[in-house]
Amino acid sequence: MWTRRARTRAGGAGDERRRRGAASVRGGEVIEHAGDVVVKGDVERDGAVRARGDVFVWGSLRGEVEIDLGEDGDDAEVRALDMRPEVLRIGKAVMDAPAHLLVADAVDGRPLRARPEIARERDGKIVIGGMKPLTTSETANDPARAVRKSAKVTGAYIGLVGVALLARPRAVFSLLFNALEISSVWIRVFGVLCVTFGIWYTVVPSLESKGISLSYYRASVFGRAWVFASLVAIAVLEPSARLGLILLGSINALSAFVMHRAIACVDR
Repeated sequence: MWTRRARTRAGGAGDERRRRGAASVRGGEVIEHAGDVVVKGDVERDGAVRARGDVFVWGSLRGEVEIDLGEDGDDAEVRALDMRPEVLRIGKAVMDAPAHLLVADAVDGRPLRARPEIARERDGKIVIGGMKPLTTSETANDPARAVRKSAKVTGAYIGLVGVALLARPRAVFSLLFNALEISSVWIRVFGVLCVTFGIWYTVVPSLESKGISLSYYRASVFGRAWVFASLVAIAVLEPSARLGLILLGSINALSAFVMHRAIACVDR
């Protein structure tokens, strides 16, 4: 018969670990919550998580997880980056005991899991499998994809302009303006700023591809509209640079319009 080792409960009623989120669960600790539990670390051997909802372990699951499905019997699941629990119970279904627990003083020889896995209860048994990635069709139907693409295109052209200004400051700057009116140092400073914004525009959508937040993109629409208005105003005051300023302002206005349309598709 598979029995659990004795342990003490971590903390009291005021312990912050009784919240939905918890840090690593050390050996001898028991985390309980009447809902979902997110462990931002490992569940060590002899550590336990008891919940009435889903359990997410952003690390190695080496201890115990028990999920009470309640009277309604709602589905629940356990997700872990390294799924090697000693005890895993979902409702009335219990995972088979690992071999090392059936032999006295045996060592856990199970290798590190190479991929994130998910455990569910199916027909009274625990079923463990790999997490399903987004399919091509699901990715293609993502309405925020157009927003990320617009941001990456913007970042690409800003970054390329910045690199060109850093490499050939006067030659590139003189394509639109009189390069003799400003030193190459300040032109390169402008190039650095361009590269910085280019990196920002390309990295942010990549990081947010799985959970996009539109706050930055919405702000970029207003920001580029401001750039357009400012450059046009300067062009009126500085006739010598009028053509270049209006051209740059128009590019920003166009990119702001494209971004606005992409965001509108997401809001529908």
